[in-house]
Amino acid sequence: MSERQTRSSRHLQPSRNKKLDKLLNVLIGIVVILIIITATIVFKWQDDAGKAEKDEPIQEQKHDNENVKDKPSKEQNNDVTGKEEKSAKEDSTEETQTPEKDATIETTSDNPIVDKVITNKNWQPTPTAQSGQHVSSYDDQSIDWAEKVATVTAVTSIEKDNMIIWRMGNNGGANSAIATVSTKDKTKMYRVSMEWVDNEGWQPVKVEQLNTLNGAY
Repeated sequence: MSERQTRSSRHLQPSRNKKLDKLLNVLIGIVVILIIITATIVFKWQDDAGKAEKDEPIQEQKHDNENVKDKPSKEQNNDVTGKEEKSAKEDSTEETQTPEKDATIETTSDNPIVDKVITNKNWQPTPTAQSGQHVSSYDDQSIDWAEKVATVTAVTSIEKDNMIIWRMGNNGGANSAIATVSTKDKTKMYRVSMEWVDNEGWQPVKVEQLNTLNGAY
């Protein structure tokens, strides 16, 4: 090889190296850009996914709160149930009381001292504490006497402490009795007829509302 050719070859060698270096730098730059773009896409995707996961429980919690708000509380349910039970109880009480009121019958009497005669088919015997064979007693210290007085109170609403017993006696039979009573101020006066029901007690059968005590006993 001639000296001229050698010099030419030496001159071309650095020029090729510079071109290769430039090409490599360009390729490296492209690779770096691609890496940056890929990393950006990946990070953005992860960030969007994280936000989606974070927002999802909040939305579910919101729905849960709405459900809790719309759903009646246990206390409210108990309150509604209590009101319904109270209303049903009141209705039942009214139904129970209505027949008793309707069963009361008031009639007039030929006796001038009697304003009206009251009867009620729903009157019940006064519960008795007596057992065995019953013997009507007019001893004011006896249980039988006390149960007669309780029977009078039940149909006249005159309590024992406010009651004057003008007469308590036999009414034509061993198991029949009659009591003439009044309040202490004599504003209310009654004559009560009752009969004994075996194993149950004295049952009122008639109440006469009086306008005077003269001739009432």
